[in-house]
Amino acid sequence: MCYDETRDLHAAADLTQEVFLRAYKNLRRLHQPDRFAAWLVGIARQVCREWRRKRRREQAGVAGFAQQRSSGPRWCEPPDERLIEIRDAIAGLTACEAKALPSLTEHERLALHAFYLQGRSAEEARAVLGLSKSGFYRALSSAVERLRRMFSKQEVCP
Repeated sequence: MCYDETRDLHAAADLTQEVFLRAYKNLRRLHQPDRFAAWLVGIARQVCREWRRKRRREQAGVAGFAQQRSSGPRWCEPPDERLIEIRDAIAGLTACEAKALPSLTEHERLALHAFYLQGRSAEEARAVLGLSKSGFYRALSSAVERLRRMFSKQEVCP
């Protein structure tokens, strides 16, 4: 089932491992042992849905970055350095600190890291951070806006 979804042997193996790991962790929730196969298929479907969502999010991010590179202003540093700056900003080591721009709060950094860098769903990231749904989305949108302000104030090439 995982291979049919991914058409990639390595990705399917990873997803299959995740399916059986979740099944093992949640075995106590299986109340009808004769329904084990259907229960396992349900877990596999969920894992495949999560994989598709993560893949779409990654592809949208790459497409957006490529479009920004082709249509946006040329930055003074190469794009690889811009990505490093963004990762550093998320980690709290902003290049903007020298310009007295506010850095990200801990909740903002963790929300960005869990959702975008780790690829967790909003519900998983929210649960890991111990935030309410609205609190998580508030931290995430605030972090995105703060990053946008940080990087929009940097110099562009003349």
